[in-house]
Amino acid sequence: MNWACGSEKPLAFLAMILLSTCLPAPAQAAVNPVPVLAIRLDAADQCARVTESAPGIVTFTGQASIDKLPVESCTVYLNSSTDTGWAALVSPTMTTFTSTSPQSFTCTVIVPPGTANSEYGNLFIRGRAVAEGLQSTAEARGMIAVDPYFRCNLSTATPYIEIAPGEQAFITIRLTNTGNAIDSFELEISNLRDLAKKRWMIVFSAGTLPKVAPAEYKPFRMTAQSPRDKTLWTSEPTVIVIKTTSQNAKDYQQLVTATLQLTVMVRGTYLPNLDCGILALVLAVGVVYWTVRLARRRR
Repeated sequence: MNWACGSEKPLAFLAMILLSTCLPAPAQAAVNPVPVLAIRLDAADQCARVTESAPGIVTFTGQASIDKLPVESCTVYLNSSTDTGWAALVSPTMTTFTSTSPQSFTCTVIVPPGTANSEYGNLFIRGRAVAEGLQSTAEARGMIAVDPYFRCNLSTATPYIEIAPGEQAFITIRLTNTGNAIDSFELEISNLRDLAKKRWMIVFSAGTLPKVAPAEYKPFRMTAQSPRDKTLWTSEPTVIVIKTTSQNAKDYQQLVTATLQLTVMVRGTYLPNLDCGILALVLAVGVVYWTVRLARRRR
């Protein structure tokens, strides 16, 4: 290079060389030595099937993994809980990683008997990875819903009543929803056809009982009128069979019913404990007796 004296180019070139030798090389990004833990559930939502006497048991499966293994081994600790207080057990609770291959685990949740269909539970699985003083944590969440089951019961304080011919009987009956879901119920008389042939008249205060909550009961009234025929023989019992059917169970292709038997005794009007044939025989004997006696007097 041939620069004339007093030129500024040699000075600028020299300054660039000095700066390039004084500036440090770009720093490399620091490597994070902590193994990052991840927890994954195969299915985050489960449904528990309970009854009034049996718990519902659901099992979650999943994997725990770490992204790196900076030392010879890493230990992962797992624990589980629910926000409803339902028992939750994860297994295994401790796993040793010697590679970055995922490790499987299971978690079992026990839902108490009779749990309402409207109740939901959230599952929390928490983990902690430890490798020679280096730690990281992770969490996975699941949800447990409760399947509905349908049950019902009929009861009354007066399963037996006595009335006269043509008299009305008023009986209060209580329907209880013993299932775990809101339900509606149909009411009917199972043996209504036979009772109609005997000229009984039976009426309910309601044909259906809608939206009965679990453990709730609703009363209804039955009015039964016996035939007006006067009976000369012994009192006769009449059985009335009340039946209720769950409407919501039909949506699940289930038939859920309950029955209650009531006995109504219609009192005999005259000469109880005598059959019509015996009564006719007594009358005939009486007629013969008085006829013979009158005939003797005339003689």
